[in-house]
Amino acid sequence: MDTKRVIIYTVLFAATLAIATIGFQYFDASGLLTPMLATLGYFTIFFIVAQIVKDNSIVDMGWGFGFVVGSVATLLTTSNPTVLSYIIVGFIAVWGIRLSARLIRRNWGKPEDFRYQQWREEWGDKVVIIAFFRVFMIQGIINFIVGSASYTVIKFNQFDMTGWTQYIVYLGLLIAVIGLFFEVVGDEQLRRHIKEGSGSLMTSGLWSVTRHPNYFGEILIWSGLYLTGAALLDASVSIGFYAILIISPILMSTVLIKISTPMLEKHMQKYDGWDDYKASTPMIFPFTK
Repeated sequence: MDTKRVIIYTVLFAATLAIATIGFQYFDASGLLTPMLATLGYFTIFFIVAQIVKDNSIVDMGWGFGFVVGSVATLLTTSNPTVLSYIIVGFIAVWGIRLSARLIRRNWGKPEDFRYQQWREEWGDKVVIIAFFRVFMIQGIINFIVGSASYTVIKFNQFDMTGWTQYIVYLGLLIAVIGLFFEVVGDEQLRRHIKEGSGSLMTSGLWSVTRHPNYFGEILIWSGLYLTGAALLDASVSIGFYAILIISPILMSTVLIKISTPMLEKHMQKYDGWDDYKASTPMIFPFTK
């Protein structure tokens, strides 16, 4: 591994540890160290299984459930969880289990995804050690960072359904539910379209208002959950620290817009009518053209 990557990974892990310990304050269950360790442990298990079956792409199947692991680990180390704590854990559980189950059904029994096959060839006899850091640990770190704002709300909120902040919390939950609607309905519309076997581009339903309704939905989910942090205004965690955790929806949005979407659209270009569809339909955010 080259020096540049070692430095990047060291800085990234240090930043992750800073979030997990609430600014290097709590190196015990008082902070978010438990969900961080649980998340990284979860992805390590996936790494071990991946080496046994020789398929690193199974990490994608575990992505959604990683958030379930992190949120449950947080709840189990929360001394006085509120109704909002349980609502967020329940919401993440529904979203994460559905996503992982969908990917397992779609990919079970299929060969390793072409992207991972290409990396396997590029990395040669060092594929095991490189995959551990560049695939599994990186995904584990991103998974924890994206979930960290929600874990902070689960652990530290003092929400009691009184005061003006409750309306911001309700708004955040509503945005998250709308996001779940876009993701679930968009995925189901695409599944039915593929099942029809027409081999054509999906351009109807939610796919007529955005080229990626599932990605738009996921952005709404993490943005909405971040807004529920209004319930932290009277909590022990500082507002400054939570402000830094806006990296949660920003990181997820960046990954989806800058990495996932271009890769998927490169594949979509082969379909007839792609140019017209691209010109008439927004990439992510509806009604922005």
